[in-house]
Amino acid sequence: MIELLGVGVRQRKGDWLVRNVCARLDAGELTLVVSSRADERRTLIQAVAGHRVPDEGRLWVNHVPLLRATARRLRGLCGLVELPGRLVGERSILWNTLAPTSAVRALGGLLRLPRRQDRHAVDLALERVGLRGRAQEPAAVLPVADRLRLLVARALTREPEHLVVSEPDAVLTVAELTGFIGLLRTIAHRQRLGVMVSVAHAAEVWRLADRLLVLDGGRLIFAGHPDDVESGRALRAGALTT
Repeated sequence: MIELLGVGVRQRKGDWLVRNVCARLDAGELTLVVSSRADERRTLIQAVAGHRVPDEGRLWVNHVPLLRATARRLRGLCGLVELPGRLVGERSILWNTLAPTSAVRALGGLLRLPRRQDRHAVDLALERVGLRGRAQEPAAVLPVADRLRLLVARALTREPEHLVVSEPDAVLTVAELTGFIGLLRTIAHRQRLGVMVSVAHAAEVWRLADRLLVLDGGRLIFAGHPDDVESGRALRAGALTT
């Protein structure tokens, strides 16, 4: 569970990027963060993922408060997925998924043989994103949509409690984005993960979400199920419509 109580984050110049954000996000739900401003979306995503400590209010992930002293712990609870990601193109999909996990070490450009539990975790993660049958292919051959899936698989191998995905619509077509959001929703439901995704253009996908957080002018103007969105400010803000 992620809880935000009066969360506010300032810009360097002192203006507020987001302020007084209150929301509760449960495990097993896909939440879309939408806003017409990239800095608002990015700020909220970074805070939830433990990469930016709020200037006011409180944020908890699984009852752990986000403070400078606990930020590293929260980053372990929340897997952050964002492009371009650090992938080694000439190495296999399996290698790139396994490399950041557990006690894997490189020696002369080679990895030691993975432990059985490491390989099992990677196989499961690749299966969940639809890449298991391609594990031996080099990462360089992947189109951008599959590269995102690989980054999701890599995050899943760390067994996070929540998955935070930043701006997939910046690199995906509408059809690819719809499929990707559907995949994340399936992962959220089946694994009881909290999944949070920020998007600039939500017109084609916001109804796929379990929950919406709509920001406008740094303020949260809607937090709830898509079925509860009414005409007016909340519907127009955050690119919910074309």
